[in-house]
Amino acid sequence: MALWDIKGKSLGVPVYQLLGGKVRDSIPCYANAWFAGSRIPEDFATKAAATVKLGFQALKWDPFGSSWLHITPEAFSLAMDCVAAVRDAVGPGVQLLIEGHGRFDVPTAVRIGRALEEFDITWFEEPVPPGDLDALAEVKRRINIPVAAGERLFTRWDFRELIAKRAADYLQPDLSHTGGILELRKIAAMAECNFLPVCPHNPIGAITNAATLQIAACTPNFYLLETMSNDIDYRHTLTTEKIDFADGMMTIPDRPGLGIDINEEALMAYPYQPHNLRHFDGNLTMIRPEGAGSWYGAKDERGCNDEV
Repeated sequence: MALWDIKGKSLGVPVYQLLGGKVRDSIPCYANAWFAGSRIPEDFATKAAATVKLGFQALKWDPFGSSWLHITPEAFSLAMDCVAAVRDAVGPGVQLLIEGHGRFDVPTAVRIGRALEEFDITWFEEPVPPGDLDALAEVKRRINIPVAAGERLFTRWDFRELIAKRAADYLQPDLSHTGGILELRKIAAMAECNFLPVCPHNPIGAITNAATLQIAACTPNFYLLETMSNDIDYRHTLTTEKIDFADGMMTIPDRPGLGIDINEEALMAYPYQPHNLRHFDGNLTMIRPEGAGSWYGAKDERGCNDEV
């Protein structure tokens, strides 16, 4: 990312010009993290309606709590009630994207996918762990809603296998995972040859977002960009320029390079703080804070999670 930024600024042009020129002026975004703190269908519905009022026409969320591999009947029923409540709250014109976080086994993912069919779901994301693309392809074959995947694949060769197995309908390469701007551009071109849309995974921060925008600008088969609708404020102070955002659309900056510069003074105010984080199965990973009962906090007497 830094080298592309340097090259663009040295030539006085945006990075998208170095990649062939833009095919659009703004980028449609879907909202993630809008549901923070929600535990019951009414909470999800209220926050979904409020997010749509901000201009978003696509919402993503994980309604499955701390389920891992399997899901209890109670958690399954609650998840479907939450999806139904959101669909009722936003109406038929808003796209709903269901996040699986790569944690179900095949029969559980199939059961969930089939239950989601009645809600006109745009995609079911990472229904199974990313290590076995044959399992992902099996789930896709057995359900009648589109599947999205790719945030935990790393090179164009990984995506070549994903495409060859027809294991996903929407490809989600993450710029910070895939080896940079040119590698993601190559992945997008491979997807285009197979008539597959690209929806970059993009939950990280201002620099990766700016770089991903440059790719989205010049990628014909780009579809939707992830953004965090309740993003923490300091992320927007780390650069000297802000990306314009309104009505669910992000404007592609015409400034040279990535279109941003680092606010070094603001950056120094937020030093890195390590955390002891764990995955669903208890293994250490960069997922949740030490002491949390799950991704979403400890459970109360009803089996619900107390926080997001």
